[in-house]
Amino acid sequence: MFVETVTTLSTGVSVIELGQRAFPTFKKILTRLKRGDLKIAIFGAGGIGKTTLGKLLSQDFQLESLFSPYQESITIEEYQLDSNVFGSVVVVPGQERRQDNWHDILRMIAVGKIQLIIHVVSWGYHSFGEISYTNHRLYQSGMTVEEFVEEYTKERRRRELDVLEHIAPQLSIAGGKKTIMITLVNKQDLWWQNRKLVKDYYMNGDYERVIQKIQNQRGAANFIHEYRSVSLVMENFVSGAKELLVATTGGYDDRIKFANLKYLLDTIDALLKISLGR
Repeated sequence: MFVETVTTLSTGVSVIELGQRAFPTFKKILTRLKRGDLKIAIFGAGGIGKTTLGKLLSQDFQLESLFSPYQESITIEEYQLDSNVFGSVVVVPGQERRQDNWHDILRMIAVGKIQLIIHVVSWGYHSFGEISYTNHRLYQSGMTVEEFVEEYTKERRRRELDVLEHIAPQLSIAGGKKTIMITLVNKQDLWWQNRKLVKDYYMNGDYERVIQKIQNQRGAANFIHEYRSVSLVMENFVSGAKELLVATTGGYDDRIKFANLKYLLDTIDALLKISLGR
């Protein structure tokens, strides 16, 4: 699911070297998008980095820009479906009230017209609107920051599961064609010190039970699913009022970030070869 710290540091590979190794894979994915023979649908709750991922996969980034800090809004994503088409990457709006906009993409999945589905999750670290955490509906008088974050992320993990369950019926059909899916656990820099717990939660809990149900219905050869994790943006988790809620994990650096990005890109490339038959 992730490149461990010890693995990354023991290789002695620099960030630039990792970038040079990953960049050819990135360019191959971009070329397929530009040819128009590849469609990727990105699902997920609001405020977890879907748009950042869509831009990364579809726009003509220079290598240097991959090392630059991303400017990610802390407001919840509220994008209309039509405005979230970057090449052939469709970023589906994440808020519950926007699910009516999912119908067309869900139909495309059901008839097998989407080659890759990426469901972005983030251990519940979903950016929320421009308010103080003390004005959030989950805040109760006297709560510490830590208590609020625990309650908030727990609820948002339930939302992540809701999204998966909402798209599961289409994933279970997919027009008889092979379905490729990645669950991408974003914001590594916030949960890195708890990575064993995070890995166990997604791969051995209710989330994985939904995945297994889909696979049992489709068969392992027709539904291929992988877990990967990254940190698309390295920054503290803050409220809309800029209050620090969770700091980036100490020791999590650009080398760890880029090693995991390379792992993701390699996985996408390998799975697309299966999906496209080449």
